[in-house]
Amino acid sequence: MKPPQVSVIIPAYQSHDTIASCLQTLRAQTYRDFETIVVDSSPDARCEFPETLFVRSPVRLLPQAARNRGAELARGFLFVFTDPDVSFDPRWLEELVRSHQQSGDPISGAIDCFGSRWLDQGIHLCKFSKWLPGGSPRPIDSAPTCNLLVTRALYEAIGGFRDDEFLGDLVFSWDALRRGERLVFEPAAVVFHEHRHRIGSFLRERFERGILFAGVRIRWHGGRRATALFYLAVSALPIRYPRILALVAGQAWRAGWRRRYFSTFPLFAAGHAASLAGECLGYVRFLIGHRTAEGASPTSVAPRPACDASGAQQGRVPAEPP
Repeated sequence: MKPPQVSVIIPAYQSHDTIASCLQTLRAQTYRDFETIVVDSSPDARCEFPETLFVRSPVRLLPQAARNRGAELARGFLFVFTDPDVSFDPRWLEELVRSHQQSGDPISGAIDCFGSRWLDQGIHLCKFSKWLPGGSPRPIDSAPTCNLLVTRALYEAIGGFRDDEFLGDLVFSWDALRRGERLVFEPAAVVFHEHRHRIGSFLRERFERGILFAGVRIRWHGGRRATALFYLAVSALPIRYPRILALVAGQAWRAGWRRRYFSTFPLFAAGHAASLAGECLGYVRFLIGHRTAEGASPTSVAPRPACDASGAQQGRVPAEPP
């Protein structure tokens, strides 16, 4: 049997409230040469979509580990990663594949908001303003795994997702950029993301992701104290915060979200403040640990970033986390 061109890979964990809409909108895609693989590690797994390859994990898998498991079973030439809490425009896959065929690049699709509540739109603007539909196809510095197309060859060359953290998609993007790949944003390939946070849980998530991002950024730069000091300074001082809000404004204007920018400003501004606070804590923790390690082991050396054939350090980090 001829393998499909595309494998759509979805991690799931206690996603019963949203995955039905996800899979129903996959059924309605105009592009048909694809298979769907759901890797579910929920305690009570169930699936009512017989055309879907439903993989049951007896142990809890974090999202990136579940994606890696799905990729092991995939038969397609192209891997498309998405999430169980999104639904899809009918032309979503068609536009992703078309954009890749035109450019040959990994494709990051657009992320629109599923809900119309003030809370939904403020959370969405905080988390996904960079990927709102609108504008022309363009290079981008990171690609969330709720809407990402990569070739099997690139996925295997990178070695899949690092499954020990929730920011594995960010690190995957940086790995692709370090290899000389160009990530392309395709505004016509649209998914609709559902948000189920309350204000408190949203702000806690932003704070915790800020701590994680600080650790990822420091490790990417080779565990250097100077990196932590620099980003602690620009994050604690009024330098990055106004820049972030200005970037969100430009992204909202381009997507036609001007009114929603002003109406939800207090919420997404608080979300970005929580992220920066988490980052600052992450940098402080690293600096305290670094000083302790230096006192205990003066000869220890922090790991260095990977180098290319000429010996030059590789790696580019976007100015702001997604």
